[in-house]
Amino acid sequence: MRLSHIGIEAGDIERLRYWYMRYFAMTSSDLYSDAERGVRCYFLRSSDPAASTLEILNYSDRGPAVPATAHLAISTGSRQGVDFLIELLRTDGNAIVREPFVAVNGCYMGVVLDPEGNRVEITE
Repeated sequence: MRLSHIGIEAGDIERLRYWYMRYFAMTSSDLYSDAERGVRCYFLRSSDPAASTLEILNYSDRGPAVPATAHLAISTGSRQGVDFLIELLRTDGNAIVREPFVAVNGCYMGVVLDPEGNRVEITE
C-alpha cells in the first residue's frame, strides 16, 4: 500500500502552488476546476516517482481555508540540504518555526510555515 496524495485546502491556491514549486522543485498539473462541486485544484509532484502527490485545493462554498492540524515532511536528502533550504526560506522572508535540530528519532530537520500557515518539516 502507498499513500496516493495529500490535500491542502488553501485560500490562495496560486500562491501556495508557486511556493511549493519554488522551494521543493515540484511540477504542477493544469488547473482543475469543477464549478458544480465548487472546487479548484492543482496536483503537484516531485521528480521522485515513489513520492506522494500534493493536492492544493479550494472549495468556493466553504469560506476561508483553515490551516491543517497535521503537517508535511519533505526530505532534502542531506543535512546540507536542510541548512540550505532553511536559509533560503529565511532570506525570502518565510516564517522559520524551528531552526535545524536533531529530533528524538535521530532525524535532522527544521520547521517552516507555508503561506497558508501549514507546518512543513524540512528533513534530511
